[in-house]
Amino acid sequence: MRESWIDSARGLAIVLVVLFHAVINLDPVGLAGPWSRLAYTLDTFRMPLFFFLSGLLAPALLARPLRVVLRTRCLNLIYLYVLWCLLLGAFRALLPHSPPGGFAAVARVLVEPNVYLWFLYTLCLFTLVGWLTRRLPAWLVVGAALIVSAVFAAGLVSTGDIPWDKTFRYWFFFVLASRAAPAVRSVVPRMRLVHVVGAGVAYLVVLGFFLYIADDRIIFVRPMLGLLAVAAGCGLGVIIAQVPALGFVRHLGTRTLPIYVVHAFPITAAAALLTGHDPSTSSGHRIDWPPGTGLVAAPLLTLVAILLALALDRLITGRIRGVFDFPIARWTAKGPTGVGQRAYSVT
Repeated sequence: MRESWIDSARGLAIVLVVLFHAVINLDPVGLAGPWSRLAYTLDTFRMPLFFFLSGLLAPALLARPLRVVLRTRCLNLIYLYVLWCLLLGAFRALLPHSPPGGFAAVARVLVEPNVYLWFLYTLCLFTLVGWLTRRLPAWLVVGAALIVSAVFAAGLVSTGDIPWDKTFRYWFFFVLASRAAPAVRSVVPRMRLVHVVGAGVAYLVVLGFFLYIADDRIIFVRPMLGLLAVAAGCGLGVIIAQVPALGFVRHLGTRTLPIYVVHAFPITAAAALLTGHDPSTSSGHRIDWPPGTGLVAAPLLTLVAILLALALDRLITGRIRGVFDFPIARWTAKGPTGVGQRAYSVT
């Protein structure tokens, strides 16, 4: 049974993910406007929330035998990751001034997660690690994850690869949610507006303090910010789920997978057309855009990317297998307890 507040919180998180990618692609040509600062500021919000929500749904699966975990979860995630990396790589190769790479670039996605699709790769990895450590004491696993996430978030340790660094940075939130899921799923639905406002204000105050007065790279600061963001985000999910007019946010939360894998296509295409080259290889050129253009460009591109993803999802779902799911249904079929890949959700 789906929980509406989880879907609503997930819908909020996926919008912020798409907005972030729109901003970083529009920023080189001066079209990010005030969203540039906001998108980077909210770096401590969207991914902690996304991974926390993923962890909430993990315990039932992690209790199953490894073969079930591999078949119903990991196989689907890796298949979708490789498929969409290939599609995105081919698409970007057709854009103006695309960088060379060929098959070597495709092969690298298995050891260097794709900058747009790394969440699928990481979620598979987190699931495997979660299963391997499931019998260890919760305090030990959560504590180890907190230390690892804290040192990577503070920049004390780096792999030199952004997706890998983010993988270690957000491991804590997945582990914490997977170990505390029953308590969280019991407490969060009882949150009220006053609790959400309190968590949100606390997040903004602490964030502002460490951004403008202190240093947010101090160890354990970013995990702390992430926890406040998770509290606020989950609470917002509860509030959104109670407002019928915001039902579209909940709907987005049930379609995070197509949105996540498709959104990079229109965003990178728009960036390439605006800059005249691949935005990942150069800083672009600045154009004197009309006043206010930067304020609407990123939200507009975000909206277009989401609508295109939903349109493709509607066109394909129920008609063609292998685009948003594994092509052979029985290989990833749910087990007798209903454990399996949640359709159209990356969490």
